[in-house]
Amino acid sequence: MAQSTPLQIVKEKFGSKDKLVETLIGLLETAEGESKEEFSERLKRVANAKLLHLHAVGEKVKGLGGKEAVAKKVAEFMGHAKDQDFVTKLGTRSMSSLLDMHGRLSRAKKA
Repeated sequence: MAQSTPLQIVKEKFGSKDKLVETLIGLLETAEGESKEEFSERLKRVANAKLLHLHAVGEKVKGLGGKEAVAKKVAEFMGHAKDQDFVTKLGTRSMSSLLDMHGRLSRAKKA
């Protein structure tokens, strides 16, 4: 069986790229000083594969309790749970970076 293309996956799961972009606007944070409309227009110019990746990351972070919760958990894994400045600084990282750190540290803790 042939592998589906990103366009086929978008149409199958969301119906259209516009609906995927609407979903992502609720999951992702806009850049400082950027309106929702500008963010939407910027996302519409992004490749389908990248949008699918952003959706997957956003859903995983949402499932873990949000970006702040992931930042707190990463700080806890690193032994800096009481250091609010450290947690705040972690919160400025991208969701992908935080999710990667969370996965790596949680696996290390299990081992």
